Amino acid sequence: MTGTHSSSRAKRRSGSRGQSLVELALTIPVLLLLLLIGIDFGRVYLGWVNLQQMARLAANYAADNATAWGTPGDAAVRARYQTLIRNDARLINCTLPPVLPDPQFPTGSEIGQEVRVELSCQFDLLTPIISGILGSPILASTDATYPIKQGIVATVPGGGAPVVTPPVADFIASPRSGWSPLVVTMTDVSQNQPTSWTWDFTNGSSTTGAGAGSVSLNAAVTRGPHTVTYTCTGNPGDTCTWGVSLHVANAGGSDTASRSDYITVTVPPTTGPIADFTGTPRSGTQPLNVSFQFNDLRGGAVTYTSYQWDFENDGTFDATGVTASNRYNSPGLYDVRLRVTDSTGAQSTLTKIAYISVGRRVCTVPDFGTTKKNGAQALWAAAGFTTNVTFAVGNGNYTIRQQTILGGTIDPQPDGCASVIQVGP
Repeated sequence: MTGTHSSSRAKRRSGSRGQSLVELALTIPVLLLLLLIGIDFGRVYLGWVNLQQMARLAANYAADNATAWGTPGDAAVRARYQTLIRNDARLINCTLPPVLPDPQFPTGSEIGQEVRVELSCQFDLLTPIISGILGSPILASTDATYPIKQGIVATVPGGGAPVVTPPVADFIASPRSGWSPLVVTMTDVSQNQPTSWTWDFTNGSSTTGAGAGSVSLNAAVTRGPHTVTYTCTGNPGDTCTWGVSLHVANAGGSDTASRSDYITVTVPPTTGPIADFTGTPRSGTQPLNVSFQFNDLRGGAVTYTSYQWDFENDGTFDATGVTASNRYNSPGLYDVRLRVTDSTGAQSTLTKIAYISVGRRVCTVPDFGTTKKNGAQALWAAAGFTTNVTFAVGNGNYTIRQQTILGGTIDPQPDGCASVIQVGP
């Protein structure tokens, strides 16, 4: 009996082990399938999360470069946009469409409006059964929206572009006084590169006596220079006065320069001598040679006996004659005064304010690098220098490697650019 029971128990244990092996063999494929499904969906989910990040980066890039999709646009920026997205797609194993859609600007491309980027990507599944049921690849889509900020980054510190300095408005009117009608040249000399100009040539006006004034050009919206004719009518000696203003702006801000009682025009006398003149040229860089000519507004009806010129309106007459000339060595605006006398002893005096404009001359030192010794003097003279180049010791027609004054600008002498320079090998 004992032997029979032991044999039965052994048979039962052997059958249980065989059943367990069969159950395990049936369970392993199911477990592997579940594991692959988990890996597949985990890959797709992680890819979708990364796709969202791609859309955010693309939308931010488009927000920084919104004008690239405008007119005329920027093909290089748009190509960079495509490359950024495709490089990110390769890292997350997804397949993008052959042509990526451009960013969308549903409400316009101005600063603060929204840019929207929509991306779709295809992910392959590893599990055959799941791919057969759901289809492979799986299409995942996402989008991101950012405010357009391209105009901001060009002006705000730290925005990724140079800060634009606001302009400082300034202008010159020449001449600022004279007989009617007076032709005046308005020149913008504002600083920091304005991009827009708004002129008002009649910014307030007044008259003395019975004078009545009119202007050929009231306003302008370009830089100029502008030529404006001021006319004053009335009794001899009546004057008309105008103010002038200039408003300038750029991406960094704006500024306005206003000057009241800036232009004064006088009604000329009807009898007797009239002092009037022209100067040529009226503007240039120092030293500036100007020739002056008396204008006979009487047309020969008056005999003049004296012409006295004050070229800087400093109270001293510098020359006499129907014509005269003066050399202006220093930069600045110069008033010019002429007093004439006729055969009866009657006199007339005219001062033209800010009539001559002399700019600062700059002497630009050339770069002699790689120039041969024999060509140095010609290069120096072509730059406007009147002195001779001296040479350091060296054999033959050597190539210049050194110069005592580096390339750049230096202040001129009264007679022009006269600096001393030595060059060497």
